[in-house]
Amino acid sequence: MSRALRWGLGLLLVAGLLLGAFLFLPFRDWLPGGTVGDIAKREVVNGTAFNRLFPKPEMGEQLVFTQEKRGFSEARLKRGDEVLALLAISDTTTAPAARSKYAGSTAVIQGWPLVEQGPQASGLLVADRFQVKVIGQGSGLDAERRHELLGAFDLKGLAALKPALKAGSDRPARALPPGRQAPVNAPLPKAERSPKSAVLEPAA
Repeated sequence: MSRALRWGLGLLLVAGLLLGAFLFLPFRDWLPGGTVGDIAKREVVNGTAFNRLFPKPEMGEQLVFTQEKRGFSEARLKRGDEVLALLAISDTTTAPAARSKYAGSTAVIQGWPLVEQGPQASGLLVADRFQVKVIGQGSGLDAERRHELLGAFDLKGLAALKPALKAGSDRPARALPPGRQAPVNAPLPKAERSPKSAVLEPAA
């Protein structure tokens, strides 16, 4: 390959990267786990702190963590090869506009405002900061099952979370590769437990 051709390909690649950055710039605030304005990353709760607060899987189910970054953690709830739902916790410090969706909520779970976000998604705002979401996949989940999953998160522990404000502690965002995803297997009891629905109360 000639030197001129190599230079031409290099310039074309740089131009493509710059164009891509320009096109995606208006949408940067939509990306989960990002920072907004002058908010320092160290002021945002790291995704690793969220993982222990996810629901324990029921009989025959698995919880597979698929993405973790500062301010965001996501897992798939699976039964066999079927993905039942996506479960996520995000720190809305990075996306304050997300909190406005809960302003007119008329239902709560464990005291926190609940909203429906389309036919297959339910969200909860905890401590006016943390958004917990359950999004049905495949054949979907009815609202009662989504609410049950939301109530199965450790919401009290989530409300008590604070960012570790240590300079230099930032870690780059990472997605867990398929070979490193760590499923959490549920025990297989002798008798199947009956599901408990989350209690919806009228907001005060």
